Amino acid sequence: MNHLPCASKKKNHVPCPALSDHVVEEIFARLPAKMVFRLRCLSRAWAATLSSDGFEDIHLRAANLHGGPRIMCMMEEADKERLKVLTSSLDGPGGALFLDVPRIITGHCYPPLITPDVGEGPGYKKAPLLTTQPCRGLVILEAVEARLFHVYNPSTGQIATLPEGRTTGVRTQYDYAYLGLGYDARTGKHKVVRVRYGGCAGRLPLSTGAGCEVYDINNANSERSWRTITGAKPTCWIDSYNRSVFLQGHCYWLAHRKLCPREDLILLTFSIRYETFGTIAPPPGMRDDYPHQHTNYDLTELNGRLCIFREFSRWHEQYDVWLLNGHGSDASWDLHCRIDLARASPQLKKFMFMPSDHIHLSMAPLAIIDNGRRILLTEHYMPTAICAYTIDTGYTESLLDMSSAMVNLVAVYEESIASPGCQPCEDTALISSSSTQALLIILRLLPRHIHGSLKLVCRSWRCMIESDIWRYFNRRYINRS
Repeated sequence: MNHLPCASKKKNHVPCPALSDHVVEEIFARLPAKMVFRLRCLSRAWAATLSSDGFEDIHLRAANLHGGPRIMCMMEEADKERLKVLTSSLDGPGGALFLDVPRIITGHCYPPLITPDVGEGPGYKKAPLLTTQPCRGLVILEAVEARLFHVYNPSTGQIATLPEGRTTGVRTQYDYAYLGLGYDARTGKHKVVRVRYGGCAGRLPLSTGAGCEVYDINNANSERSWRTITGAKPTCWIDSYNRSVFLQGHCYWLAHRKLCPREDLILLTFSIRYETFGTIAPPPGMRDDYPHQHTNYDLTELNGRLCIFREFSRWHEQYDVWLLNGHGSDASWDLHCRIDLARASPQLKKFMFMPSDHIHLSMAPLAIIDNGRRILLTEHYMPTAICAYTIDTGYTESLLDMSSAMVNLVAVYEESIASPGCQPCEDTALISSSSTQALLIILRLLPRHIHGSLKLVCRSWRCMIESDIWRYFNRRYINRS
């Protein structure tokens, strides 16, 4: 009778072959960005590998290879002191809800993201606005009342504040600027473009002159400062309340050749590599309906192509979605989708109008799914739902209902481990994680006479207590008490 060999006998034992570092790296590249950050703690060698620019490109391609579009949602808490940044992937009917919470932004972080609304009073808070469409995993948020801009990664929750720009021309109290976020494939770094105008945005006195600055994110030679572009300046005026889009190495803005009244709609472009401006004509026959107000068109990205669309209006019977082919002199526009509002399905009409007062909503396309057969739609401001519109049949299906929550924005983003940049040393301890924010709240409750003793605990506590941010929070706590 034959007997199985005992487990203790290792005479014929064949060891399991170890996976090569290349195979392990390919496995790590398919993991979520938050998990990749944790894997950097394995060893110094893996920390260097998983932080390299090469792995960042591999992870961007592999982590976004499968599944539907990833949706970022910024939602207000009931007390308006917290913002939940939730993510989801909607592959089709019954897609996953917003369950992943990379970061909770509180009103106690500094620089402040949630700021008091000056127009409504101290009891009202204003959430940050999305200034740019996502670019390789990063976006720019604007804290409106604080007049600060922050680079944010919704996959990891990392955030960094942009430094104040330089003076480009004569500074006045009416100066205003527009930002764009792009990626330079030659250097492997993100760049922030800032176009500044002098005067009041869209009102008298007319805007005069223009200047441009560029900030290099994660560039060791930038020294956290902006570079002034001394070449050609734009001869048109960027429209207010529109987000910039980055595609094919260029940042795009909606602009006008004439400001008051707004005439000659055009697309302003900026080459991230060569740092030069250009223009592209809009689709044929496209013009503004309200020359004395902001434009009723907007830009976004749909599956790697620039998209321009018209807001819903009671004076128009059609909702057009145009896609750009190519760039420069060879650029042309394709009409991807035209929705006839007079023949719209009952499901779409229900989605278009608020059930209480039947107010027209401004709809925005999010993504193209099912090989171009359907398009995701949502409200442009304060969205309440996401639906899928079938182009051939006009059937509209509701994928996600967000009417019970206070949602500020919804956008498509890419899973990425890209770093938003470095925060100044005194700011890092206060905004890097929720645990350090909780530590700050606890320490500020202690009597002021023991603050000197707290400096002896460690170097990071000493840096925090001696910083201007500590004094900012102390003043805020004293005023409340």
